[in-house]
Amino acid sequence: MTQTDFITQNASSYTHEYSNFPHSLIQQHHFKDADDSVASLINEITDLKTSGLYDLAAKKITENADILSQYNIDAETINILEEEIRNVQIMGIQKHQCIYFGNEPEICCRSDVWLGE
Repeated sequence: MTQTDFITQNASSYTHEYSNFPHSLIQQHHFKDADDSVASLINEITDLKTSGLYDLAAKKITENADILSQYNIDAETINILEEEIRNVQIMGIQKHQCIYFGNEPEICCRSDVWLGE
């Protein structure tokens, strides 16, 4: 089953574990690209991890969480984005509008357009 098939079959079920779309606006995220202000810190953390000093690297990350949070996308943020994209896809499928020409169509959805003769 493709993702499109899954979304089409489950189009009536928005998920709200991380996102409340379409009942509220999608959360806008503002992350920064790494720059000179954090380069030395990021390099230090990378060196610690490369040396196998994971506890020290984790401590350094925790100590600088307020600074690094502007530059780091974590798993929760990715889950939020994934769920919001899925909910937008569901909304798009539900809001899909068709235009029919000629004879009256057998099946129409609300907001479809029929241009009869």
